[in-house]
Amino acid sequence: MQPPVVRVEQLRHEQIRLLARNVPAMAMGSTLLGAGAVTLLHLVGQSLVQALVWFALNTSITLVRLALSQGFLRRENPALSIDRWAMLFLLSSGLAGAWWGALAWWFLHPQETVNLAVIAIVLMGSVSGATQSQGPYFASHLAYTLPCTLPFTVRCFASADPIAITLGGLGVVYLVMAVLFSLRIDRTVVEALRLRLENEALVAEVSRARDASEAASRAKTRFLATASHDLRQPIHAMGLFVPALKAMAGGGQILPATLMAVADRMKLALQTMSQLLGRLLDVSRLDAGVVEVRLRNQPLAPMLLAALDEITSATHAKGLDVRVRESGLQVHTDPAVLHAILSNLLANAVRYTKEGAILVAARRRGGHVLLQVWDTGIGIAPDDQVRLSEEFFQGRNALETGNSARGFGLGLAIAQRSAQLLGSELRWRSQLGRGSVFELLLPLAIPQGAAHAPLSVTPASPQPSPTKESLLVLVVDQEEDILASTAFLLKAWGHQAVQGRSLQEVAAVVAEHGTAIRAGLIDYHLCATETGLQVAQLLRQEIHPDLPIAIVTGDTTPDVMAAVRGAGLILLHKPVHAQTIQSFVNSLQEQVV
Repeated sequence: MQPPVVRVEQLRHEQIRLLARNVPAMAMGSTLLGAGAVTLLHLVGQSLVQALVWFALNTSITLVRLALSQGFLRRENPALSIDRWAMLFLLSSGLAGAWWGALAWWFLHPQETVNLAVIAIVLMGSVSGATQSQGPYFASHLAYTLPCTLPFTVRCFASADPIAITLGGLGVVYLVMAVLFSLRIDRTVVEALRLRLENEALVAEVSRARDASEAASRAKTRFLATASHDLRQPIHAMGLFVPALKAMAGGGQILPATLMAVADRMKLALQTMSQLLGRLLDVSRLDAGVVEVRLRNQPLAPMLLAALDEITSATHAKGLDVRVRESGLQVHTDPAVLHAILSNLLANAVRYTKEGAILVAARRRGGHVLLQVWDTGIGIAPDDQVRLSEEFFQGRNALETGNSARGFGLGLAIAQRSAQLLGSELRWRSQLGRGSVFELLLPLAIPQGAAHAPLSVTPASPQPSPTKESLLVLVVDQEEDILASTAFLLKAWGHQAVQGRSLQEVAAVVAEHGTAIRAGLIDYHLCATETGLQVAQLLRQEIHPDLPIAIVTGDTTPDVMAAVRGAGLILLHKPVHAQTIQSFVNSLQEQVV
């Protein structure tokens, strides 16, 4: 960990703080030394009135310096910068030093040895005290000592008395030594302050890192606990459906209608589990930073139509009115990432809106487009709104609805982080019982060619499907249940499946069927030394270099995803929907036709 950089302003601030803390002791010493000077001056025959006037003004300057130091130490929101405070301290030090130096102008008589000695002792004592009290800030010490000692040395050198001239020379030597000593104190203090500030910054950084780590650990624990709970729910339901079917079959009570009802319920439980795993995969991909953003100019209309198609059946079932206002705008964005955001926002809007309407609006705002999703749903409590983008967080109002389809609390977390990938920020406003609005600001694209037509919800006329032929698909997995279920599915769709569990078995299957194999569905992790990538390489070497192959895996680590995509293979994450496998096979048939 690199030590943090300490700014000059921080060091200056600490130097002034030390200087200010020394002022009370300095004030006491200055007052005592001033009283002693008045006494000595009176004893050597100087005017007591003049000495008392000097002492009174010196005391006034000391009080000003004391007030200045207390003002600096007690300030909460300083109106002055540290440079201004430093200048005030310098001016006060210079004024105090000049007033002590005035002793040489008013009371020094170089030809009187006792008078000369008294003034020299008083001034050198003042400089000694200043070296200790003002040493932490060299500029302040210099501002004090120069006007304090120079008048004395000038008066001494200007006289013809040898003793005075000698004392003047010694005064210069003393001044140089005091300045050098103060400079050394200043450097030592600055280095100590720098080390202290660096240590404090490091401690603060370590504390922040520790707090972040502890927060991440707590979030991970909460994340896993919630995910485990939500996964157990459909598994629990499946665990009850299976013995119920067995019991009904054993008692001869099972009817086609009952079987279909149970099958639908089991399908719904599987869909719930699959949706949660899909959301967890989205979060994992965002955490791993493997989501590639490809920005381009894109009309909003087709993206909104695609997202709205996903909620059509749900809105019809609830009788919700769906409205769109997009004005043929185009944005500069990644269509896939924006689709993920819209899908999550619209799914939440439908889920938490019992009646009323959902509005999707796109309005131009200068060089940007403000994309909004409005709903007339249950709304979000103000206290819950600050946590909406946390994983698995659901507002109290959502939990109190008792809606079994209330979701997993991942949609907005995914939408927010996806928005950040686009360089934007998801924002929201909501009122309980009145609904919510979620909005995203996207850069406006410069239209190229004709403007895009306004959104149309009229579906295109279906085209007649060409005749499909039966295909031979190689399925590779170590699990017997997966091999059997995939084979049953392919057979139900009019295709044939050949199977393999290892690289050796696949080689034997390839030797037997050769180019009759038209595609491969291959698990990634086969055994400790074999992966689906090795099987795919074998198939493309022996059958065709462009043989369609889908790698099926539950591994969501970035290295695995990158390796599969780098090999030019299709990646399917478990659990894989039957419709996904069917789409993969149908794409092969279209290539054949």
